[in-house]
Amino acid sequence: MVVNAELRQANTVAWDKGKRDASQYKNLDSNIKKNTTFIKKCKTSLAADSTQQLLNDIKKLSLEKYISEVVGGVLEGMLKCKSSNDIASCVEVISALHQRFPDTFTLLLTYNLAKALQPASRQYLASLPQDQRDKEEATRISRQRTYLRISVELWLVGVLRNVQDGIPSLASTSLEGVESQHDGVAGFVGSTTTQKTRKKEGEKGDKTSDFVYDVLRGLLSTDLEQNVNLPIAASFLKNFSQDVLGIIPRKQRAAAQEQGEEAVTGGATVFETDKDSVVTPESQVALKELFVQYYAGVEKHLVKEHKRIQKLDHRNREILFTRGELSDELKQDYEKVSKAYEKLLNNTQTLADALDLEMPELPEEEGVTRVSIVSAGSGNAFSDAKESVTNGIWEDEDARKFYEDLPDLRVLVPGVFLEQNPAKKANEENATEPVAEATTSTPTTEPDEEGDDVDASELVDKALSTDKDDENATNSMSSQLAQVDALIARLPTLGNRDLIDNAAVEFCYMNSKNARKRLVKALLNVPRQRVDLLPYYSRMIATLGRYYSDIVEAVLAALDHEFKGLQKKKTQDLLESRVKNIRFYSELTKFRVTPPHTIFHVFKVTLDDFTHQNIDIVCNLLETCGRFLLKSPETSTRMSNMLDVVLRKKNVQHMDNRQMLMIDNAYYQANPPDRTANIEKQRSPMELYVRQLIYGDLNKKSLDKVLRQLRKLHWEDPDIFKMMLKLFQKVWKIKYSNIHLLSILASGLQRHHSDFGVQLVDSIVEDIRVGLEQNIFKHNQRRVAVVKYLGELYNYRMIDSPLIFDTLYSIVTFGHHYGRPARERFCAMDAPNDFFRIRLCCTLLDTCGMCFDRGSSKRKLDNFLTLFQMYIFTKEKPPMDVDFMVSDTLELLRPQLHIFASYEEANEAFDRLLLEQLKEAQGEKAAAEGFDDSESESTSDELDEDDHLDNADNDDDEETMEEIAQDTGNDEEEDVVVLKNKQEQISKEEDDEFEREFSRMMSESMESRKFEKKAAVLDVPIPMNLRGTQDRRTAGQEANGNPDRMSFTLLTKKGNRQQTRTMEVPSDSVLAVSTRTKQEAEREEKEQLKKLVLNYEEREEAAARQAAQEERARQRGGFRGKRILHLGGGGGGAYGAGRGRK
Repeated sequence: MVVNAELRQANTVAWDKGKRDASQYKNLDSNIKKNTTFIKKCKTSLAADSTQQLLNDIKKLSLEKYISEVVGGVLEGMLKCKSSNDIASCVEVISALHQRFPDTFTLLLTYNLAKALQPASRQYLASLPQDQRDKEEATRISRQRTYLRISVELWLVGVLRNVQDGIPSLASTSLEGVESQHDGVAGFVGSTTTQKTRKKEGEKGDKTSDFVYDVLRGLLSTDLEQNVNLPIAASFLKNFSQDVLGIIPRKQRAAAQEQGEEAVTGGATVFETDKDSVVTPESQVALKELFVQYYAGVEKHLVKEHKRIQKLDHRNREILFTRGELSDELKQDYEKVSKAYEKLLNNTQTLADALDLEMPELPEEEGVTRVSIVSAGSGNAFSDAKESVTNGIWEDEDARKFYEDLPDLRVLVPGVFLEQNPAKKANEENATEPVAEATTSTPTTEPDEEGDDVDASELVDKALSTDKDDENATNSMSSQLAQVDALIARLPTLGNRDLIDNAAVEFCYMNSKNARKRLVKALLNVPRQRVDLLPYYSRMIATLGRYYSDIVEAVLAALDHEFKGLQKKKTQDLLESRVKNIRFYSELTKFRVTPPHTIFHVFKVTLDDFTHQNIDIVCNLLETCGRFLLKSPETSTRMSNMLDVVLRKKNVQHMDNRQMLMIDNAYYQANPPDRTANIEKQRSPMELYVRQLIYGDLNKKSLDKVLRQLRKLHWEDPDIFKMMLKLFQKVWKIKYSNIHLLSILASGLQRHHSDFGVQLVDSIVEDIRVGLEQNIFKHNQRRVAVVKYLGELYNYRMIDSPLIFDTLYSIVTFGHHYGRPARERFCAMDAPNDFFRIRLCCTLLDTCGMCFDRGSSKRKLDNFLTLFQMYIFTKEKPPMDVDFMVSDTLELLRPQLHIFASYEEANEAFDRLLLEQLKEAQGEKAAAEGFDDSESESTSDELDEDDHLDNADNDDDEETMEEIAQDTGNDEEEDVVVLKNKQEQISKEEDDEFEREFSRMMSESMESRKFEKKAAVLDVPIPMNLRGTQDRRTAGQEANGNPDRMSFTLLTKKGNRQQTRTMEVPSDSVLAVSTRTKQEAEREEKEQLKKLVLNYEEREEAAARQAAQEERARQRGGFRGKRILHLGGGGGGAYGAGRGRK
């Protein structure tokens, strides 16, 4: 950064004048709030965007009483300055504060900066764990790097002079020799004697003892072995090597030479021409000596770490070959050491470039390279690609671009860097390349007899051992080789096309014979588990091979040597090495680097011995480059013949299932069968719109909007009606949590289109029945959604409870013999180990079972739960999730329900339940038969007119009750029994057995009723055939009779003929009084019942009118915040009526 001479001069004047006259600033603003706000601004940011505002505040505010707080805020704000502009603005603000308070602010700032730049305490770090110690050191280095850069800038502009100027607090100054350490006021006022003494000491002090030198000496002199502060030194030299040390870095000097500027001698020091500059030749020499001494320690540390990582490489390679994999702990340790070494190498390179020194010579151990040992997935990036429907040479367009569109280095790199041997350019025509000789001779040589005991990696090293470096290569610059090593260390992390292309371009700038040798060894020694790197390495070889032919020749020679050595070994422990070798060959083939005859030779060798691991080699070859060879015109015929040979060998030889499956997969990946593309179903725009509404946009907020849009459709169109029915039927295509929303839509549409609701319910019930018949496992989620859909339709009153109970009984009993599940009878549709029907019942009960809590529905649910428990016991022991589901359902519906402990107990309870229902049915049938007999046998001609009137009233009341019950049946659904004519196909044997069982039960019932005592009945109804004449007689007698008497009709029987006689009884007799009292009670009860029924009807009519008014208001937008889901009787009547019409 260029030093601002004016700013430095102003700061120097401030030092010379010392404390300013207080009278100059007595009119400044001393408001606490404004001064505190200024301190907060300093803490928040000292960046360029707030510089002008801070400078204005410094001129307007007093700040004299807040110097300590201002220093703390400035120190905190320094850490937030990262860019060069922010640092320049920070220096300008601090200079303004220094010019106002040179004797207080600057002294405190000097002390705090020196303290912040001190090295960490070793005792404190030793007491911390290793992880916490690393974090503490990383935080300290990041903080001190920022402080040091700003401190150097402040030193250059004359704010900071030396460390001795700093004071720990304002109370540390003394007044005329009086110690005032604890007197803040005295320390703040200061002393002219103290200032003069300090100034004299500064003048007499050592010229080289400035602030920057003292700080750097404290950081670097104590860190000559561990080099923890190396990032701080690298950052200092990167920013101030030319301004402070006067050394032009090598890169900058090389760029200047290329641009035709004056050549600068290596290591030349550029001294400052400004006489007022704080950087003197003595300080430059002292700082340079300090950094050179530190760099010597860094060199030793780098060589030590280089040897250490070589040992780790060697150890990990041995473990890989012996055990086949590395433990997670070893991988983590290696990653940690590799990252630390890479950082150390980069920082060392920065120091060497800035100080114009040579990089240390790093010993290269033969056969060891610094590549990542961490294993990754072995899948090829292109072997798993989907087959193209066009059966082209590439799987897709991306694959074509990867293998065909290679970067042109002639455009990206100057031509001088693309020479294979620049040092011998003049004698290139007569020179012979050693690598070319080695590569041409190696493929023809067979592995020696000792190859059987040579490791796979040693075979690669042996293939490259013939490469002889010339003298110029051995004398190449060590810094350039260090850059090559850094590039090689990054190779395992280059996982895309752009990164590997950039690496190829970067290698061109460091090209040399020795660098190419190192690169080839690194590319060949890729870990055998990292076959995912082979396509990228092959791309780099193909890119560089256009201009460096020896790289291609060396790689092919080494792969050929390795393949022959592995073929001589018949052991089974080198499969990964064989797979890596053939995949490397195949990837280079797709880049057209490997000649076709070479890859076909490898193919033929493995196909001649098509056993064991050669099968894996052939399969990997076909998966990687089989398609390329088959679709290429020049190799298509030969590859087709080779594939036929593979199929014939597979059919002839005896192989296990794994090998046969592997061969089939490889064959069809190389030669995929012709197939047509999937034809996308064409849908009309209206269907797409409705599908988007239902399957995409449906939620709680958009429910009303979707319903309005669906009602606007043209429902009279059969296609629209059919489409809507299909969409609402496929409930499994929406989210499970939105099923109730679809039920609300169906309920709202059914009110306006009853046929839609009827057909929808029919289709849902049919889906449930089909699912029970087929019992396909893959449709289980669909079946659960349909059952929940049915329960939600009941919740929103589209169906009645009998349909729910019919569905529940169908789920439990469908497919079982005699319509009753039993443990001793096996059912093919419902195996004992199939618990899915239990899930269906629990889903349906969880959805709508809580509604059956009163009336006849409660009794029906209790009866079904008895059967449900018996059905569960017919199964095997259910899984834990099914058991929990059943427990949760029963706890939700009937917390006090008696849980049966065994199948026998549940079966006995269900038998008792059936017997009770049968007795009720027989009692009703007997009462109906007795009533019919009394009508047919009654022949009395005497009638009672009053009884006729009373009976007429009773008939009217009964008819009224029947009408009311019929009208309210839709609301009070638990009191309604829906009779349905079900045409069930019952076999003749089942019918006969049912008749036998029924006859036996009837006979047992009749035998048990023979000995029952019948109670005497005095008040019985008069037969219908005698009621008319009897009423006329009774009316005439009452008109002329005695009011003190009551007439009774006596029913007698003579033979088969019934007769009636009129008998008068005194009105005060017991019989007359009891009869009259009973008649009055019955009449009062009838009146009350009439009033109740009439009031109920009026209430229902009022509720219906209110609902209609609210519905009209909601449609007009009057009730936007209130959502009315359904009112009235629901869809039960429409559903029943629709089925009746069918």
